[in-house]
Amino acid sequence: MIDFGSVDRSGIATLVSPGHVISVKHNGGYQRVIFGNGDDTAYSIVNRNEHARLDFHAPRLDKIVTEAAPLDMTSAGRLPIYKDQARFPVFYRVGAGHQYLRDRNGKTTDLSRAYAYRTGGTVGSPEFSFWTFLSHSGDLYDPAQGPMASYGVPGDSGSPLFAWDARDGKWVVLGVLSGYTEVTGITTHHTVIPLEDILAVMQRHVAAPVITAPAGGDILWTHDKATGAGTLTQGPASWDVRGRLDAAGPAALDNGQDVTFQGGGTIVLAQPVDQGAGALTFDGDYTVKPADAQTWRGGGILVNAGHTVDWQVNGVQADSLHKLGAGTLRIAATGANPGTLNVGDGTVILAQQADAAGNKQAFSAARIVSGRPTLVLTDGRQIDPDNISWGYRGGKLDINGNDLAFHQLNGADDGAILTNSGPLSTVNLDFNRPGVTDAATMWHGHFTGNINITNTATENARHNFAIDGGIDSTGTVTQRNGLLYLQGHPVTHAASTIAIANKLKATGDDSVLTQPVSFTQPDWETRHFRMASLELKDAGLHLGRNAVLATDIRADRSSVTLGSSFLYIDLNDGNGVKAKPTAGESKAGADADRSRFTGQVTLANHSMLHIAEHFNGGIDSTDSETHISSTHTVLDRPSRFTGSLVRLRDNARVTSHAGIISDGEVQVENDAALSMLAAAAADAPWTAYSAASWSLNGRNSRLDTGSRTRLVGDILSGQAAHVSLGGSEPAGREGPRAAYIGDIAAPASDVTMRNLFWQVKSASSAKSLQLDRAQLNLADGSGFKSISVDSLALDDSLVFMTTDGQSADRITVRQSLTGRNNGLHVRLAPSQAHSPTHSPAGLASAPVILVTAPKGTRNDVFSLNAPECELAFHRQAPQVAVVETDSATQWVLQGVKTRRNERHIDNGRNFMDVHYRNFLTEVNNLNRRMGDLRDAHGETGGWARMMSGSGSARAGYSNRHTLLQIGADRKFAFNGASVFAGATMTYTDNRYSGDAFSGKTLSTGGGLYASTLFDSGLYIDVIGKYVRNHDRYAMPAMGLSRQEYASHSWYLGAETGWRLAVAEGMYVEPQVELVYGTVPGHRFDWQYNASSVSMRHGQDNPLIGRVGVAAGKSFQGTNWQLTSLVGLSYQYDLRGPGVTVLRDEAGEFSASHGRDGRMLMELGVNARIRDNTRFSLSFERSAFGKYNVDKAVNANIRYAF
Repeated sequence: MIDFGSVDRSGIATLVSPGHVISVKHNGGYQRVIFGNGDDTAYSIVNRNEHARLDFHAPRLDKIVTEAAPLDMTSAGRLPIYKDQARFPVFYRVGAGHQYLRDRNGKTTDLSRAYAYRTGGTVGSPEFSFWTFLSHSGDLYDPAQGPMASYGVPGDSGSPLFAWDARDGKWVVLGVLSGYTEVTGITTHHTVIPLEDILAVMQRHVAAPVITAPAGGDILWTHDKATGAGTLTQGPASWDVRGRLDAAGPAALDNGQDVTFQGGGTIVLAQPVDQGAGALTFDGDYTVKPADAQTWRGGGILVNAGHTVDWQVNGVQADSLHKLGAGTLRIAATGANPGTLNVGDGTVILAQQADAAGNKQAFSAARIVSGRPTLVLTDGRQIDPDNISWGYRGGKLDINGNDLAFHQLNGADDGAILTNSGPLSTVNLDFNRPGVTDAATMWHGHFTGNINITNTATENARHNFAIDGGIDSTGTVTQRNGLLYLQGHPVTHAASTIAIANKLKATGDDSVLTQPVSFTQPDWETRHFRMASLELKDAGLHLGRNAVLATDIRADRSSVTLGSSFLYIDLNDGNGVKAKPTAGESKAGADADRSRFTGQVTLANHSMLHIAEHFNGGIDSTDSETHISSTHTVLDRPSRFTGSLVRLRDNARVTSHAGIISDGEVQVENDAALSMLAAAAADAPWTAYSAASWSLNGRNSRLDTGSRTRLVGDILSGQAAHVSLGGSEPAGREGPRAAYIGDIAAPASDVTMRNLFWQVKSASSAKSLQLDRAQLNLADGSGFKSISVDSLALDDSLVFMTTDGQSADRITVRQSLTGRNNGLHVRLAPSQAHSPTHSPAGLASAPVILVTAPKGTRNDVFSLNAPECELAFHRQAPQVAVVETDSATQWVLQGVKTRRNERHIDNGRNFMDVHYRNFLTEVNNLNRRMGDLRDAHGETGGWARMMSGSGSARAGYSNRHTLLQIGADRKFAFNGASVFAGATMTYTDNRYSGDAFSGKTLSTGGGLYASTLFDSGLYIDVIGKYVRNHDRYAMPAMGLSRQEYASHSWYLGAETGWRLAVAEGMYVEPQVELVYGTVPGHRFDWQYNASSVSMRHGQDNPLIGRVGVAAGKSFQGTNWQLTSLVGLSYQYDLRGPGVTVLRDEAGEFSASHGRDGRMLMELGVNARIRDNTRFSLSFERSAFGKYNVDKAVNANIRYAF
């Protein structure tokens, strides 16, 4: 589309170069042109440059235009080629002449005088084209003139004619309107641009290029103010340039030439330079500085792409420095510059330096226009922020890591951007005005980058801040007091006066608007707001239509409305920087225009949140309120409400995927629905939802949960509501795929449960209850429960109930009970579960009623062959019968059969055996050191032993143990005997597992021992030892979580035997050993299948005996000695472990462990590897025991002193 920004607001001139426009020369009255908005820069004509023959001129302007980019002129020349529709298929014109309306009958209506507003339309292919373009565009209803024909009349003279050049693929300006044939006529004349003449006119104002050498020294610029003559000198090279004449009037300005610098270097101003309308173009890197305090003024500066100019020259009062070009202009003069800046392209960096008095000001004001430039601040003192304005299409202000304070934001449209590319910095906004308590500020622009924004309004005043541009910030936006409006922007339309609108309305056209924007218009532009966080303190937030907000909101004593109909429009929209904010209401009609929020909202200190439109995120509320009327609320983050109200208003729809936790009431009103689902990830844990109550206060309100959810809290309703709990996901091996814990008090409501476990807390009621693959549990050990419904339909479900033999949980169905494949599980309450069997005689004299249904109900709704209920160490099977009475069909309990659960008894016994087997592991290594002494024939020394082995028993029991021993002993020699006395320390790692349990014991111990070896072969060994155990065990198969505790054991052992020599180097050694000790007792209590379970085992004092025989043979060489060993013995319990008492709700009994014994077999070797070092290795296993050592490896090393 054509960029009409290059057309003057009056439509009489078109920008074709930064400093020139084109029009017709018979327009002799206009002296200036304005591009963009009415408050943008007015450019004065300094030379009309009239064509000698044609009605055409190309005026030169006093400054280069920053608001708009020039439009390309046609390169086809003045030829009949414009009749070639293949190359020029479309023509278009725009102007602001006298406005008329002509109907198909030729009737003309006078609408307004010229220059009131611009209009445009299509123009047909020319009837003739050469120096003029002649067309019949006034034949408005001829299809050849295009779909929106436009006819130029007085006031349109000089307005442009555009053409689409299909060969070059761009819009070009072809000519200017120069004549017409009366208001009732059809023919218009456009003067075709005399391109060569225009280029020649422009060239008259261009000096010869100044081509400098960067290393050639300074370039000295002298200027004669009286004559305007100037000279640039670098070494032997010089260039003459003209500046402004020392006179008033346009001609004096026109004397100034445009100068292009190429090559680079440093330019030094010897005198102040006034370049008039002349502009400087830099096609190289330059520094421009004064010899001392010289100034420069002129038509402007252009810095070409890829180049930087370091501008160290101040301007003058009442003059504006205009900057164009994609390159960078760095302002780095000294002191306070009284001039202003107008930047329309590229980058300008403000780096002004302070003078000796500390004064520093890069410009007194700056204007950013066209949407192309960036203004960068090197510090916060470069310019007064309140004197920065963003005009037509704006541009970027980069605060570059500096904190700034604004008392006004002067942005004309959404092209205004306040950004920060440096370290995080803060923009403080203070729009308060003394004595004003009701005011509003509008910002059409954007905040972007690494920036914090803080707006502080006067406390208790109505100071509102509305943003309809956008925010994209990595920082925090803070609003203190007042109201913050984040909203979309109404599309700006052309507007006319009421008088013109009434004239058109009289013709049947009521489409003309009298203001640029309105609350009722349907077309709005969506704006986006993103920041790290939005903080509200004693403030309010309104997120309006067509606004998308992504952030985390923290509200303290504040109100948040997401989807507010209250907003602001600017009745001066499109007409400049000065806004006219007007408050009102506008509600989106289409879903695409509704507001959208994504993030977390945190409420505190009596804050209020109202969600009225799209919401995705979470809520964390403390002592606050949340009201939801939106039909598109998705809680995909965890939400928590503490001391806070949650209310779903009429027709609201809320879906949660992340959990809701509330300590209060959640209210659901008329036709509202709350859906609570699981997290999307299939491997995520179940999603928790909890409230003190879920109150379905409204008619046709709805509460739903899905699979993998856990709902807690009572469901209350006095209306005809709908409750659907659970989901269609197939049940897993572990049972139902959803859970509900609470009571339902909804006598007029329908309740459906699918694949769900429901734990009733006390009494529940509903109009209808439907169970599908569900588990209904009334039994939880805290009193009897009841359910009362009009109708109950259940399929493939289980019902768990409790009785004490006198009373029971009860289900009462008043109208209809239907279903199939259902189980009825009944267990005795703890007060009755004390013996292994219960018969009808053990209950009340009459059967206990469980379920009451209408007379005639089918008796196969529940299976009477219900499976056994596993308590822990017992299994129970209820004896239920169906009884018909005069008025009802009843399921009654007539008895309960109980038997022991041998599998779990074995599991419990094995679990409690662990400590005795820890004791046994230590026993098997207790006297080994003394045995080594008999084979080593050693002296005083130190030793270390490591043993690793494994064992097994029934019920999948196994253990692995590793034992490390170190010690030292000393030899005492007596007549006929030697005595070794020593000390030992041990560390044992025992790891156990069984069908139902696993765990480990880490043991550390210490002991004293003595061994007497008589010369006759008799020996006596004694040892005493203490062991501290650190135990960690769990039995998940029976619901016992990991238990961690400490215990202590004592050991006292004695062994005697006789080593008999039977041949050279051979011996046989009969042995007898006794070990006495203590094994600590333990008790475990837990819950399993809603039953209280315990296991206890008292302290044991085992006495273990062993008898056996060992044999060995020694082999000896010059420097070595080796003894092979073999042993066979029987180890048995003289006093076995006590009993384990197992208890569940069916009773208590003792499980005996019994005595054990086993045959031990050992094979080993003992070697002297040095004179004072011996090493031994042995292998051991056992057989014929309840518990056996499957394998054990024992390694020992001794060093004699």
